[in-house]
Amino acid sequence: MEQVQDRASGSALEPQSRDAAPLPQADDAASPLINLRDTGRFLERLASLNCTLAISRRPSGVALLGVENGIPTLSACLLPRSMGLAVSGNRLAVATSHELMIFANVPSLAPLYPERPDYYDAIFVPRTSHYTGDLDLHDMAFDKNIVLAINTRYSCISVIDGYFNFTPIWQPPFVTDFGPDDHCHLNGMAFHDGKVKYVTALGETNTPFGWRKGMASGGIVMEVPSGRIVLSGLSMPHSPRVINGDLYVLEGGHGQLLRIDPATGAKEVVARLPGFTHGLVEYGGVLFIGLSKLRDKRGPQGLPIEAERDRLVAGVAAIELSSGTLLGILEFYNGVDEIFDVQVLPGVLRAEILNPRQWAEMPSIVTMKGGFWQTRPKEEDEDDAPADQGH
Repeated sequence: MEQVQDRASGSALEPQSRDAAPLPQADDAASPLINLRDTGRFLERLASLNCTLAISRRPSGVALLGVENGIPTLSACLLPRSMGLAVSGNRLAVATSHELMIFANVPSLAPLYPERPDYYDAIFVPRTSHYTGDLDLHDMAFDKNIVLAINTRYSCISVIDGYFNFTPIWQPPFVTDFGPDDHCHLNGMAFHDGKVKYVTALGETNTPFGWRKGMASGGIVMEVPSGRIVLSGLSMPHSPRVINGDLYVLEGGHGQLLRIDPATGAKEVVARLPGFTHGLVEYGGVLFIGLSKLRDKRGPQGLPIEAERDRLVAGVAAIELSSGTLLGILEFYNGVDEIFDVQVLPGVLRAEILNPRQWAEMPSIVTMKGGFWQTRPKEEDEDDAPADQGH
């Protein structure tokens, strides 16, 4: 069986056919393989869309997943506590523990990458880094040359453009203080037609971390900029999106995909999934949804999904938008516990991504006149040069 190498971790990913039996999950940390399985037609549909998925995952890092000849192609890089993602053209933004990093795809240099020539059709290299501090950035979107981000730590929507660590532009009207106290766990935004239309939060609370007490059933969806509460009583809502004029929201505490009528607050369960739902993107009539296991270190959290499901999975689900039919789940059996966000890279099949350390070892230099890979020639050690050779 062909194996796909996870370059960042040195582990191999072994794709399973959709008819294969589930692999054992014993002692994942000691396993030399990261095993994954397509439980339906996930890879088939992803291949038909001619795209690659960018996946923010925990343990930390970003993975780029495509399909070629029915086999997954995967590249990954390690980043500190990777969280929200945003894509625009050849740019990929990644939120990390204290930075917002922007990577640039240089397709002309991809086949020239010295580590694997004539293979990649896209290569993402670090281009800009904004030192934000600890903001706990969740959903993000490019708005022309700036990034809009849900600043969960400061309970606001922020602009990240380098002038300040961040510029707050909106916060829920019930949040009256400003500071790093995460009053309501603002976490998701629906950015549509150049504007933020809706946001999600885990509580209508105005005290430091006050949302924690009622997070199992205190979640809300709000309209922006009015702050009107569209729907309340949700279990850990995330990832609101406006798709074909309809509002979709993930209800993580139930593992559900919801369609909501913003005028009445009426909700419809489109799909029930075997994981904590977090991260949603639509492409080509398919919804890709991140699925996660619950964090064991926190212990039981009183979420409905703990009683509703005997076993939760980490992976990505594919759902047909028109019918709500589950097309398949690409399930990670070890090595990945959470999917934080999912985005689509159109027209990309074999992508590579380099973190700053990897890029520094072999920098790509790109200007208006072209680009190249900067391999370092061997030079005489300056310390051994004669004393009379000044600088």
